[in-house]
Amino acid sequence: MGMDDRSAVIAANERFYRAFERRDLAAMAACWSGTDGDACIHPGWEPVYGNEAVMEAWAGIFATGVPMQFTVSDLVVQLLGDIARVHNVENISVAGEREAIGRVAVTHLFLRRGSQWRMVLHHGSPIAADGEAPERLSEPEFH
Repeated sequence: MGMDDRSAVIAANERFYRAFERRDLAAMAACWSGTDGDACIHPGWEPVYGNEAVMEAWAGIFATGVPMQFTVSDLVVQLLGDIARVHNVENISVAGEREAIGRVAVTHLFLRRGSQWRMVLHHGSPIAADGEAPERLSEPEFH
């Protein structure tokens, strides 16, 4: 008996974080769809498009050697046919330390390919420390 879709998406999300924590590029690649439709927006970075560029970005992050640990909170999963949207907060700490060094609000999109859910988007936005929103430099423009 297979997992229901929601459980399968949560498991795919958890595999992503285990690959990140282990700095395992092969396991990270297995999380993604492997197509030109893949996109990654790391906090403070320019967007990266296409699987080759996405995997190069992960290789660079893993090469830093910083052992990060993720505690996921505020998990929301929405199923939209063969697409799943996941929102969560990454509570990031250095492995072995108790105190979080940062928090990131994340959106993941997964695409169902056969019986597997594969990531097509990772978008992380830093959450200001102590809940203080950064000052707005100017009023937003709407086009």
